[in-house]
Amino acid sequence: MRKISAKRYYDQAARIYRLEDDWCTPPVYLPHIYHVLGHIDLDPGSTEHANQEFIQADKIFTKEDDALNQQDPWKGNVYCFPPTYGRCSFSKVRQTWRWSLSGGGPGACSPARAWFDRLEKDWKLGFVNSALFYTTTVEIMRTIPSLWSYPVCIPKNRPSLVHGKKFYLYENFPKWGFFVFLPPRELGFNHLDKFREAFSPLGNLVM
Repeated sequence: MRKISAKRYYDQAARIYRLEDDWCTPPVYLPHIYHVLGHIDLDPGSTEHANQEFIQADKIFTKEDDALNQQDPWKGNVYCFPPTYGRCSFSKVRQTWRWSLSGGGPGACSPARAWFDRLEKDWKLGFVNSALFYTTTVEIMRTIPSLWSYPVCIPKNRPSLVHGKKFYLYENFPKWGFFVFLPPRELGFNHLDKFREAFSPLGNLVM
């Protein structure tokens, strides 16, 4: 896997116009993700190309599938790394989300916030069994207070993200990333121990 320079990253990041050009989960995290979730039923922010190479979820939502406005609930074991670009705005009239590269008005939020809100809603309703949410949008640590109700892992090293189409590796991404775990409600097994076992080698845990 080829590595790219900081200049190449900034040039590339400035030209993200579609999901295929966005960043993928660092491969080093995959064993930790699989250890916690096991079989992954859904990745609501991916492409066929990236999913085959990395997460290998049974089902994905591409940009065309419009994950935020799906009428059917997200289900099963879900891994979610939302888009790193653009803004999301919600229309109270249409009761739908709009996701665009720029703009969105004063009430717009990051894709990370919109995707987490949808994930949390379907988890609370019981459709999502368990989920791992990963993002490099650290502002949601402040804007989503409920996030701190769940176990969080903040890796000590900056992530090495992968370009979603050409699979360039950008080591020491200029932003930090973190994981949020929405555990199953099954009785008789401590899933928090499983999360601790998998993610404590990566960095600090907030449980």
